[in-house]
Amino acid sequence: GKVKVHLDSAQVQMPGHLIGMKLWSLNPQTGLWEEEGDFQHDRSRRSKREERTFLVGNMEIRERRLFNLDVPESRRCYIKVRTYRSERYLPSEQVAGVVVSVINLEPTAGYSSNPRAWGRFDSGVTSSNGACVPAFCDAQNPDAYSAYVMANLGGEELEAVASSPRLNPFAVGVPQPYLSKLRY
Repeated sequence: GKVKVHLDSAQVQMPGHLIGMKLWSLNPQTGLWEEEGDFQHDRSRRSKREERTFLVGNMEIRERRLFNLDVPESRRCYIKVRTYRSERYLPSEQVAGVVVSVINLEPTAGYSSNPRAWGRFDSGVTSSNGACVPAFCDAQNPDAYSAYVMANLGGEELEAVASSPRLNPFAVGVPQPYLSKLRY
């Protein structure tokens, strides 16, 4: 059915978020958040003396899902990490159960610092298809943010594929046209 969501604007601590706030639902099939709608400002009186501003959003609930009120963040990306048994990097040789840790480093000069609320450290565990671990990024400049990536299996630190002095697109799993687009 149709639902109207009221959010007291006084509860939103960051002023820029009042404009960008959106309604989201989690798609159980894909595991991705889908945008359900926007919010509009609405001034209302709950009593003769109290006047408050609400953000009001409309949505239709079609199935049982998790819902969220949030602001899209353009500086949040994911690092896809795959782990292999050998240096042949065959899909059949991927290893599951590896703990992958990402330490976000400070950005290059001229880019805003990482929000403290996000922390500097994130981790994930690989499945048979690798792991996606959150990191910081910039849509305009891929070199703005960098991170240190570590992988550990049963207490043993695993070795990363070298990305310099010469990057092997087959080893890192990213085709050359995409690497060129990223100016890598």
